[in-house]
Amino acid sequence: MVINMINGKAGRAGLWSYTPIVWLLSIALVCYLSLTPTAEFPVNFENADLVYHALSYLWLAFLPSFAFRRARIGLLCAILMIPLGLALEFGQTAVPGRFFSVFDIGANVLGAIIGAVMGKFLRLNSRLIR
Repeated sequence: MVINMINGKAGRAGLWSYTPIVWLLSIALVCYLSLTPTAEFPVNFENADLVYHALSYLWLAFLPSFAFRRARIGLLCAILMIPLGLALEFGQTAVPGRFFSVFDIGANVLGAIIGAVMGKFLRLNSRLIR
């Protein structure tokens, strides 16, 4: 039901019909990693945390703005990743070993904006979605 509501068509075949599921699983993974006491990153360098934040929210905003069947709903879902990032950042204050960071919020917002704009741009220039 959620998939049909987001995509706008019942029974739509093909790879694109799985986009909402991939997006929701991605959100769940970001929420889990954001609220876990310690998160290990595959590659560690100075400011790696900010890069991971930006890339995560870029993905979370890009996916709906590019691939959801209904463009307005996709863009709305992409924009809603900003308050999600804020809520998770505030939620980290209750998790041992995690802390609130304005820089993390900035990276989340920047990633979400870039992802939404990239998705919208590629959507307008792609024949796969039309």
